[in-house]
Amino acid sequence: MSCSSSLQTGLGGLLLILLLSGCGDGSASQSYEQRIMQARVQRDMQMREKESVLPPNRRADFRGLDYYGVDSTYRFVTPLQRLEQPDTMMLAENTGRIRAQVRIGRVTIPLPSGNKTLTVFRGASDDPRGRFWIPFADETNGNGTYEAGRYVDLAQAPDDSVVVDFNRAYNPTCAYNPEFACPLPPDGNRIDAPIPVGEKTPKFGQSASS
Repeated sequence: MSCSSSLQTGLGGLLLILLLSGCGDGSASQSYEQRIMQARVQRDMQMREKESVLPPNRRADFRGLDYYGVDSTYRFVTPLQRLEQPDTMMLAENTGRIRAQVRIGRVTIPLPSGNKTLTVFRGASDDPRGRFWIPFADETNGNGTYEAGRYVDLAQAPDDSVVVDFNRAYNPTCAYNPEFACPLPPDGNRIDAPIPVGEKTPKFGQSASS
């Protein structure tokens, strides 16, 4: 695909331009919003692949990912308050079972509604969530976002800080395929305020062949 190619993704019905590395001035010159939008386009494309988490009987009805607008005020660089020794915390799953997750520390986020401390977990080595992640719930759940909550992966920053960017919040796999078991946010990671950024509730429609 050339640098001028465009991609219709169904992200809020908008036509997004996918900027590839080597196009224009290069990825280093891309704005924060462009980088977020590019990541969203790539995730949407992955969801449409044959090997995606979507069950075969729902693929024809998939209408694309849906997101809030990008708002950089929901991107935070904050110290990671590490535990002296990582421990385990039992998290409930959407299946009704309980699974142990490795807890490595906490972060305190200065949200518009006030500071909120969230527990940080470490993913397994083969876990696509990445090394550090936060399962969280907020007041948009069931009213714009997946009712069981969302996840956000953390990026490393200097001086043992991390980047917590809720613009990159995404739905757990069970939002697309209920056969998957997904950890639910612990009570301490429930935010008593809306987080109006990141991924919204998945969109499915009725296929023409139904």
